[in-house]
Amino acid sequence: MANLCLKISNEDRVGLVFDISRILAKQNMNIVSMEVVPGITYLEIELSHPREEAMLEAKLSAIPQVNHVVRIFQMPYQEREQELKTVMDTIGDGIMAINRQEVVIHFNAAAEKMLSLKSEKVIGRKLSDIFTAGPPLLEILHSGRPYSNREVMLATAKGRNHYLISGCPIADNHGGVAGAVAVLKSMKDVEELVYTVTNPEINSFNQILHVSKVMEHTIAVAKRVAQNDSTVLIRGESGTGKELFARSIHTASPRQDRIFAPINCAAMPDALLESELFGYEEGAFTGAKKYGKTGLFEYANGGTVFLDEIGDLSFNLQAKLLRVLQEGTIKRLGGNREISVDVRIIAATHSNLEQMLQKNQFREDLYYRLNVIPLFIPPLRDRKEDLPLLIESLLFKKNHKFKKHVKHILKPAMEKLIEYDWPGNVRELENVLERAVNFSSQGEITPDDIILDHAARATAKSDFKTGKSRKLKEILEETECSILYEAVNKYRSSRQVGKILGLSHTGVLNRMKKYNIPIREPNP
Repeated sequence: MANLCLKISNEDRVGLVFDISRILAKQNMNIVSMEVVPGITYLEIELSHPREEAMLEAKLSAIPQVNHVVRIFQMPYQEREQELKTVMDTIGDGIMAINRQEVVIHFNAAAEKMLSLKSEKVIGRKLSDIFTAGPPLLEILHSGRPYSNREVMLATAKGRNHYLISGCPIADNHGGVAGAVAVLKSMKDVEELVYTVTNPEINSFNQILHVSKVMEHTIAVAKRVAQNDSTVLIRGESGTGKELFARSIHTASPRQDRIFAPINCAAMPDALLESELFGYEEGAFTGAKKYGKTGLFEYANGGTVFLDEIGDLSFNLQAKLLRVLQEGTIKRLGGNREISVDVRIIAATHSNLEQMLQKNQFREDLYYRLNVIPLFIPPLRDRKEDLPLLIESLLFKKNHKFKKHVKHILKPAMEKLIEYDWPGNVRELENVLERAVNFSSQGEITPDDIILDHAARATAKSDFKTGKSRKLKEILEETECSILYEAVNKYRSSRQVGKILGLSHTGVLNRMKKYNIPIREPNP
C-alpha cells in the first residue's frame, strides 16, 4: 500500500473539503493528512492499487470549482520538516526541543555528537527518561523565562562533560508556553572560539623584520625546529622577541590549527599559577568555581603551551611540569584522576639557568628536559643593521595608532638611535619611537625628540665602577627628572607635556615642583 500526495487548485467555497472527503469515503480511501490554504488543498491518502490514482484524479477534478489536480512528491509539512532538519543539522551547536508534555521533538546532528545519543532513540521520549539530570528545559516550561549561557554537567556515554546552555520558550498562538528549546555548546568549543576571537594577530617568521645574517641564521634554525614536536628553550634578553619566535614556531608547525597558549610564569603568585596551568576540581579550595576549571594544558590539548620566564617557576611547579614532559599527564588541583594531554612545550627565559643550577634554584632534570633544542635570540645591539627596517615599521604603527603623520627621521636623530646600545632591545626601541612620535611637531623626528632611557643607566654604571652605592629610587627619579626637563623645554606648556607623557595636568605640575623645574607657560 502506497501513499499518494495531491495538490488541488480550487476556488474558495463552503463545503469543498466535505465534497473531497465524501468522494474518498465512497472509494474507501484513508486520509493520511490534509492541508488547506486559500486556493489550494493538499491531500495525502493511502492507495490500495495504482489503478485507483487516475480514477481518483478524475472524480476530484469533476468537483465544482476545482480547477485542476496534480500529483506532488511530498506534502508541504514534509518539505518544511526536511528544510528545518537540514538547517538544524547544519548548525554546529547542539539543539534540543521539547513540547509541553516534556517529550523531545527535535534533536539535531550536533546534539547527537555532543551527547553520544541517536536522534531516533531520543525523539518521542520524555526528557526525564533520557537524562536523570538533564538540560534545565523543564524550568522554562514552568516559568516561561529564557536563560543564557548556563554552565551544566551532563552524563554521556563518554562520561560527564561540561556544557554551556541557553534556552528559551516556544510560544503557542495565544502567547502560552508550548514547549522549550535549548542550545548546547561544548565548553571546549567555547574556549577555542574565545581563543580564535581574542587571539592576537597570528605571527609568522615573515613578520620578523631583519636583514642581518645573525637573525637570518636564528630564523633558519627556528624553522627547522618548528617541523617536529621537540621541546624548545628560547634564550634571550628581555625585549628581544622571544614570544614572537614562539608564536612563529607554532604557526609553522603541524599544530598550527590548534591553540597557542602563552603564560608568564613570573606574572602571578605560585598558587594562582598552579591553578592556571593544571586547573582544579569543584570544591578544591574556598572560592573555587562550580564544576571546577580547565587548566592551560587541558585547554591547549593538541596545541602549544608557551611558558615565558620559566626561570621564575617554583620548585613545586617545576616538579609538576617535569611530569607533564615525562608522562604527558596532569592532575587537577583537588583531583585524583590522571588526565592525558598532548601539548608541545616551548619555554623561554632571560635568566642564567646554568647559574641557577649551581645554586640549586632550578631542577637539573627539568633543565635537560626543556633544553632539548636551545634557541638563542640575538640582542638588538648585535644586529644594528636591522634598525632602519625596524624603525620604519614601528614608525608606521605609531603614526596609525596616534593618528600622526611623522614621515621622516632627520639624519642626526637616526645616528643617535643607531649609536645607542639598546639594553631593552626592540621593546625599548618601540617605547622610544612612541615617545618621539608624540614629541614630534613638524612631521619629522629631530634629535631632541629622541629621549633615551640611558641617563639613569649611565649614571648607575658610573657609580658601580667607582664603588659608589645608590638606591634604585634615586636612579629612577633622576631618569624621570631628565625626561620631564626635556619635555618641558620642548613644549613649554605643562598641559601639552601631560598629554605627551600620559600624565594629568596636576601630575605634571606636582612633578615639576618636586624637581624644581620652572613652569614656563606660553604667552597668550
